[in-house]
Amino acid sequence: MVVLMVRKAFPAKVIVSMLLALVLVGGVVVAGAALRDNTDDPAANGSAEAATPKAPTTTTSTLPATTVPTLPQLIQPAASTTLPVIDAVTTIGPGSDPALVLPFEQRMADLKFDPGAVDGKWDQATTYAVQAVEKLAGLPRYGRIAAYEAMILATFAYPTPLHATAEPNRTEIDITKQVITLYENYQVRLITTTSTASGQSFCYNTPKRAPTQHICEVATTPSGRYAYYLFREGIDNGDLGGLYNPYYFFKGRAIHGYDSVPTEPASHGCARIPMHISEYWHTLVHDGDAVYVDGGSDGEQILSSSAI
Repeated sequence: MVVLMVRKAFPAKVIVSMLLALVLVGGVVVAGAALRDNTDDPAANGSAEAATPKAPTTTTSTLPATTVPTLPQLIQPAASTTLPVIDAVTTIGPGSDPALVLPFEQRMADLKFDPGAVDGKWDQATTYAVQAVEKLAGLPRYGRIAAYEAMILATFAYPTPLHATAEPNRTEIDITKQVITLYENYQVRLITTTSTASGQSFCYNTPKRAPTQHICEVATTPSGRYAYYLFREGIDNGDLGGLYNPYYFFKGRAIHGYDSVPTEPASHGCARIPMHISEYWHTLVHDGDAVYVDGGSDGEQILSSSAI
């Protein structure tokens, strides 16, 4: 009945066209539904999120930074602006005006070179202190203060330690310069002239009491790291004679006082220091404190040894 009414209302061609349109609209609706279903599945639409799996979340542990201890810096002395001006033809030494001697004695004491009593009187202790300054500065070792020594003292700076990162309390024996520097808590405590092994050959019988060996060797102060191990107060009579207030650091070698401390190497192997400094040296160091010898020989040099 409905079909007949439609056929009466519309021509046949119009009816066919209407049917085709209905078929096309239905297809579009079905296709749209299918597309909506596929969009809900990320793996089906080829999205980057589906194609590339997510990296798992990781936790990064940061190690604490390594702390390197910072060694104290060597404290340098301030320059002096009060020392007397020394002209090119003047030198200060034994017998000089105490008014000129006194400020230089005080300056050397401040710089840790022990000039003896700071009293304006030039004596052997003053000469030794000046020689230590000259040795460090690479000057001729006259033991007198001329214009250049005066300038060095006015602007003096401690040289770089031979073992700056070693023990805070240590002794450094510089064979090349013939100087000993004592450090306390990484700072200069004392600087003194010294005289170490001469390099000459000598012979002796040992032990001193009831000797059984005759030994010949070369006088050496061997390079290396040692440690103080024995102090003998007063005169210690050994195989080669008496040593004053010796503090031994390697076999029979010691830092000790001696009446004569030449500007050049002259000992059998010990490190000689001025007598006035040897009076208290042992109070500044202790058993076990490190002793470094630099610029010395490579070990001992025994030439012969025979039974007596």
